[in-house]
Amino acid sequence: MSEPSNIRINPFVGDGGTTTYINLTETHIIPSVSPYVIRLNEVPEKQDPSNIRAVWVDSTTGAVTASALTEVAATPAAGEFRPDYATKADGNDNWNTGLIEFSAVDAGKIVQISYTGMGTLAAVQSNKYPSWYTDRGDGSDGDFIPEADCAISGVKNYKSVFIKEGVTVTVDVRAVFKTLGAFINFGTVKSIGPAKGGKGGNESTGVGKDGETGLLGVGGAGAARKSVSGGAGGARRWFGDTNMQLDIAKNISAIICFGYGAGGGGGAARAASSATGTGGKGGDGGGHIQIICKELFNAGIISSSGQPGGVAKGDDSPGGGGGGGGGAVLVIADAIVGKGTISAVGGIGGSGAAGGAAGANGGDGIVVIKQLGAL
Repeated sequence: MSEPSNIRINPFVGDGGTTTYINLTETHIIPSVSPYVIRLNEVPEKQDPSNIRAVWVDSTTGAVTASALTEVAATPAAGEFRPDYATKADGNDNWNTGLIEFSAVDAGKIVQISYTGMGTLAAVQSNKYPSWYTDRGDGSDGDFIPEADCAISGVKNYKSVFIKEGVTVTVDVRAVFKTLGAFINFGTVKSIGPAKGGKGGNESTGVGKDGETGLLGVGGAGAARKSVSGGAGGARRWFGDTNMQLDIAKNISAIICFGYGAGGGGGAARAASSATGTGGKGGDGGGHIQIICKELFNAGIISSSGQPGGVAKGDDSPGGGGGGGGGAVLVIADAIVGKGTISAVGGIGGSGAAGGAAGANGGDGIVVIKQLGAL
């Protein structure tokens, strides 16, 4: 077997072409259990001594520290790292696998690695997984370290993600966090709120309005125009099919691309002309959050839960709104250091007024967490 080819060779320079290396910086989490090894995204250029530089990242602020780790050629101690230049992988002295070993003392710490990349992927991708499982983007959006609450949407190509404690990142309907290195969350990532998923049925002084259907559920039916009627919750269904486990297996690609929760139905008020009640609004469904990263450390909250149904108002027994259905959270990582709280639950039904019935709770959404495992 020949050594892996270099994809940054310019064949039009000189007899055999010339190689253009680029400088790369990646953020990783040292595994909390043995082996205490990370894999770079590219094979580093072999130099003696190497040009690899490793520094700690503060686990509270995400800031890079001034002191660098020390490179060693033997088993590393605290504050040291060892590249695998001596492996002679594939029987070639100029080839290595991009692995870096750390001490057990430093397990769980966050480290930033700078090196010269050759253009060859450090890990060979296999067809064991669908291609999107390992599509962590190109890092073109840089590092994402928000200093204050913010909102994002669409597909992002981050080098690393660090969300500080007290910071909330709101996903507007759908966001895909493609992350070359570590995704670290001490704060909140949520797709909860108005118009994040299917819209709930509006408030009504008569017949309750139906909730909007989402890809993860059928909208809750609005309540009939009579006393004590609450709105239905956003149902946990796949286009009407209640067998969610079967549907996840059959339709995972569609869930990945579009999944969000359905809206709850609105509560109803009485038909009597003297009635002054208003049925509660149906809760909106949860949105869509997708995270594909090298390592995940979640010590905060990641949620696309449905909103609660609205509370009924007035007299003559108006009903509460149905809760919004839960949305979708999907996490694919080589290593998961900490899961924290990851949820996509349905919203609770709103209470009725003056003896009116509460709305039904929304159905739970989808949470898929996959750890790909071996380096």
